[in-house]
Order: sequence, then C-alpha cells, then structure tokens
Amino acid sequence: MSCYFQGCAEKGTTKEHIPPRSFFPEGERLQLLTVKSCKAHNNDKSTNDLYVLAQICMNASPSNRAREVFKEKVVPQLSHNNNALGKLLLKGSFKIPGGVVYPVDQARFDEFFTALSCGLIYKSQRKPLPPEYRIGHIYHRLISNADAERQALHDGIDHYYDQEPLGIMNFGKPDTRNERIYTVDIHGLPEFRSSITIVHKFFGVFKVTSMLTRFIAP
Repeated sequence: MSCYFQGCAEKGTTKEHIPPRSFFPEGERLQLLTVKSCKAHNNDKSTNDLYVLAQICMNASPSNRAREVFKEKVVPQLSHNNNALGKLLLKGSFKIPGGVVYPVDQARFDEFFTALSCGLIYKSQRKPLPPEYRIGHIYHRLISNADAERQALHDGIDHYYDQEPLGIMNFGKPDTRNERIYTVDIHGLPEFRSSITIVHKFFGVFKVTSMLTRFIAP
C-alpha cells in the first residue's frame, strides 16, 4: 500500500495518526484514525504537533476542552529539551495592555495542515490526493491586520462552508468520533472530479479551511 502523502511513490510501512495522538487525552482516543505512511512522511516531529496544538488551545480557550487539553498535553512538555517548546511559543512575543501577543509560525501550521489534509483525503478515498491539486489554508481565528477585502473574502468562505456538505458535494467523511476536540467536513465531488474544501474545527471554535484546488492542464 502506498504512502498517504500527495506525490509520494514510496510504500506505506508505518502508521500516521490523523490528527496526531497528542491532540487527544488519555482515555479519549476513540478517534485515532490512521493511514499508511512512508518513514519520510510519518509525522513524528512531536515539536511541530505540540506547537500547533498549543497555539490552537491558546486561541480557543476557554471554549470547550481547550484549556484542559493545554494543561494535560502541552504544559508537561514545556520544560523538556531545555524548554524548546516554550522558547518556540515565546519567540517574537510582546506584551500589550491586558495580555501578551504570540506570533504564529505559519510555515509550521501549513506543514501540519497539509499533512492532515492529505491524510483525510486518503482515509476518505483509499488513495492519495492526485498531483494536479494545490493546497492552501485559511486560519480564521488567526487573521490580524487584514485589509477589508481579504477579511470579507475569508468571512464569506467561512459562512459558505459552515454547514454539512450538500449531497452531491459529499466527498466523504472520515469516522471522527470525538466532536468535543475535532470535527471535519469535506466538500467536493467524489472521485476527484472537482476542487475540494476541508473544514477542520477544533474544540468547536477554532476553524481552519483547507482549499485543495484542482488545476487542469489546457
């Protein structure tokens, strides 16, 4: 069986969890979906996973389980490896009246959500995303200092996809079970006959829209 990641021709010799194991507390791992992965694309970079989880929790807290998961899964890791995760989260931070601003490393987020999107597509269709697709992500709660036109576009996308896929656009739905932590909807014609939109939602409030745009050669 091939690797789940788009464009990878290697065999899947390991298992990749989507989302990562670190997102789910002990005793709540019913949703540990897995896909076959080659070693190169197995997301074993726990610092990236924890970085994204920490940022999501901080931007979703105190809604739902975010604060609890942060205390259980992130806080114990802050002092490991000479405080590597803590330094990463604090990098570029600055104080403002009433709090602290923590800049987000978008490259880490893009890498994380591209891998997650590829895994969800593979889980839904039992085949990897074809090479003619390009992947981009919108982080709705992380938009800052955006111009009015860009903000309106993101708000429009958020509103349009804030519902379950229409019957004809029901691309497939992975068996996600822990809705208090993570849910996902996938909009698109089955069998890769259209562009695809994946709506991720963490803790019921932190939404990310992944746009998988299909380019057809002239």
